[in-house]
Amino acid sequence: MKKIGMIGVGHLGSAVLKGLLKSHYTTPEHLLISGGSSGKAKTLAEQLGCQFHTDNRELVKKSDIVILAVIPRILPTILDEINADLKDNTIVISAASSFTLAQFYQHLPQHIAVIRAIPNIPSAVCQGMTAMSAAKQVSAQQLDEAKQLFSAIGKIALVDESKLDISSTVAGCSPAYVALFIEALADAGVLAGLSREEAYLLSKQAVLGAATVLLEQDMLPAQLKDGVCSPGGTTIRGVTQLEKFGLRNAVIEAVKASANIAQ
Repeated sequence: MKKIGMIGVGHLGSAVLKGLLKSHYTTPEHLLISGGSSGKAKTLAEQLGCQFHTDNRELVKKSDIVILAVIPRILPTILDEINADLKDNTIVISAASSFTLAQFYQHLPQHIAVIRAIPNIPSAVCQGMTAMSAAKQVSAQQLDEAKQLFSAIGKIALVDESKLDISSTVAGCSPAYVALFIEALADAGVLAGLSREEAYLLSKQAVLGAATVLLEQDMLPAQLKDGVCSPGGTTIRGVTQLEKFGLRNAVIEAVKASANIAQ
């Protein structure tokens, strides 16, 4: 079993670690994490039973796969720090948005395999969505290893790097959008007399069920909507109001804003 080192254990990094352990893809003794003075990484390592390092170079020397789950701004500093300690067959995986493969090779040896793979928070419960793009230096076997890793915590989409940022925006930001929708559904239920607990349970499970049907039956969203909307029925009346008040446009504008797409 290969050793996986992670530099950066914020919300996203922590989600990946928890998912890898929950899925039994790896074991705590094969996970190494590093962190700074905040103590967050050390605390997480103790909770998960992983190895903790304060020295990124030491972590890299012991790792077969290095996952960089840090903000793009500090990536150049970290890459310059670790580049001499990467083994020739090490796979470097970046979970950072907006830092291109070309930028990586300004700081790393040209033969190192670099993959950009941006998961989302549901990875923690093995229901993640990861958009991936690999450099030409990545062998078929190395890409397969990365695909297996992220498939253990959810689904993957291998896309051209030019589509990676929008792919990660749709997958990464949408949990917040869906949470707002679930909260609004629950509020409506409470307004009509449900308890908060009842309303949340009904709303969460309904959204989960709808997404599961779409995935498992490879169904278009419009097909599910049409199947629920009987002629003159309650659902079509509700859909009409959603359209009237611009739900569809609001979601599109939210994604455009998150992805910084020109208006």
